[in-house]
Amino acid sequence: MQKRPSCPMLAAMEIAEAGLRYRMRRALRQIGEQHRQLREIHDGLGAAIASGERREARDAYVRYRHAIGAHFELEDQVFFPALHGLHPEEQESLDALGRDHGVLIAALQTLAPLLEESALERFGAAFDAFRRDISQHEQREEALVSRITDEA
Repeated sequence: MQKRPSCPMLAAMEIAEAGLRYRMRRALRQIGEQHRQLREIHDGLGAAIASGERREARDAYVRYRHAIGAHFELEDQVFFPALHGLHPEEQESLDALGRDHGVLIAALQTLAPLLEESALERFGAAFDAFRRDISQHEQREEALVSRITDEA
């Protein structure tokens, strides 16, 4: 005869899943707000580059670097673990997205010396390439989240 889990055990599992879902929904709201802020900072950086305002470009770059670091931290520390808890079969995809974060931060940091060159054109071109890379990352991330939520 097969033993069934006791009712308190099932209740605890349901509470844990509800907690993961709550953390995931909360993180999604925060991520949406961070995306809005990142777009604003990016637009300010683009305007500073276009006008040749080095100090403004440097300040916007620093703000962007910190904001994207906080964004990746939220995803890596809260959102991805909650997704993994609800969908452990997605571990490989979630791990790949987390690794992307490290690569993207490293790429962003290589741009800092370009801000010190006599003109901002090289920085602008390099930042545009970075934005293309991050856009591809976001598309992979959004596709995974969409697939997971469509299955749920």
